[in-house]
Amino acid sequence: MEASLSTVGPVEWREDTLKTVKLASTLADQSDIGCHTARITDPLPLNRDLLALRSNETSLAYSRQTRDVAALLNRTLTDVTDEIRSATRCKEALERCLEHRRKDIYLNRQSASVRQQRPTREKDFDGADAFIDSEHAQLLELKARLEMQLLAVQEQLQMLHTARKRVLSNLHERSKVLQLMCIHGYSMGARDNFMSTVSTSNRSSWQQIPSRPMSRATSAPPQTNYHDSRPQSRSRSSTRPRLRSATMTGVQVGPTHPCSQESASALAFGKESVMKSIDLRHLAYQTIADVQDIQGETHRATSAALTQKVAETVTLKQQLHISSAQTRASVNRTRRWLDTQEKIHGYTVGPLSSADITVREKLDRPLVRSYQRHPGTSLPEGKELVRNGQHLGRSMRQTTRSLGLLSLGKQRLDEDICDKRAGAQVDSDIVRLRRRRANHRWVMSKPNPSPVYS
Repeated sequence: MEASLSTVGPVEWREDTLKTVKLASTLADQSDIGCHTARITDPLPLNRDLLALRSNETSLAYSRQTRDVAALLNRTLTDVTDEIRSATRCKEALERCLEHRRKDIYLNRQSASVRQQRPTREKDFDGADAFIDSEHAQLLELKARLEMQLLAVQEQLQMLHTARKRVLSNLHERSKVLQLMCIHGYSMGARDNFMSTVSTSNRSSWQQIPSRPMSRATSAPPQTNYHDSRPQSRSRSSTRPRLRSATMTGVQVGPTHPCSQESASALAFGKESVMKSIDLRHLAYQTIADVQDIQGETHRATSAALTQKVAETVTLKQQLHISSAQTRASVNRTRRWLDTQEKIHGYTVGPLSSADITVREKLDRPLVRSYQRHPGTSLPEGKELVRNGQHLGRSMRQTTRSLGLLSLGKQRLDEDICDKRAGAQVDSDIVRLRRRRANHRWVMSKPNPSPVYS
């Protein structure tokens, strides 16, 4: 049978079959596309290790930045501690200088009190008293200046202690995430080698990872000597270079960042406190030097004035000795002349008893009686004897009065010599006392200075 038919089966049956084939082809294409997309988007078999590695990287990066912050905090803590030590030494130097000024004031008052033990004749206000009063006013001014400086240093020390507490508290808080820093550094130290071997998908290559890789975390950082090799005086600038290097370059500040706002504030407060303390220490040491220079000049000027007063007193005492010797010689001469006048007066007046008068001394002796037989032959012998006797009496009284005045002058000279000797002795004792106690190696015993010279 030669019949030609296009299709034998029914059309619906054919279309159903073609639809099934087309659906299968579509599903196969979609499956291929899904698999290809999955090959791109689906995680690798090493996804768990990669996620752990990324987490470790994040943790290590945070820990490293936190370690940098902790290093800054630790360095700032060291700077603050060193500055506290230096400021404490500065405070002790100020207290020692203030104690010396109190001793100087005590010595000044003792000098003024001892000078009151001089005789009344020597208590007049003089140049030495003016120097002592000026020294007392100068010492009070220096004492007030040192007290103000000491108060400022004490307040700065309190600020440094507060800064140290804040820095130490933040250091402890930042160090909480650094407890496993060495383990994390070892695990992430092989990160580069591990990532290079993962890409080859060859598990045998994992065995080539070094057991102890050298990473940046384990490499030794360069050592920097922040201390000047030159000898430093009074630790004035030992922390300045270290503070310049303790900066927060590249460190983010925020509540969730390695450096919190409190840590940044503590670092800034610590650095500011240290810089202020350094400047304050410089000012304190300069104040101590100025006070010592001023006190030394004032002390030397007062001692020189007392020494000059002693020299002037000794010079006057020598002049008084010469005048006393001359007055004593004049007294002796006057006394000898008074004795001579008394003898002359005795010779002129004659003996007390008439029985002791000789014939030649009588006014009516034979020669005179013979002469007076003629009229107008009277002799002035009697009147002259009376007049001479009265004149000798007046002269003797005048000589006696002069002798009394000379004796009184001699007595006053001797008293002045004693007063000058006592005044010079007191001033010399004060000079020796000031020289002996100029080194301040003695202890104040009583608030009120004793007149004892020792």
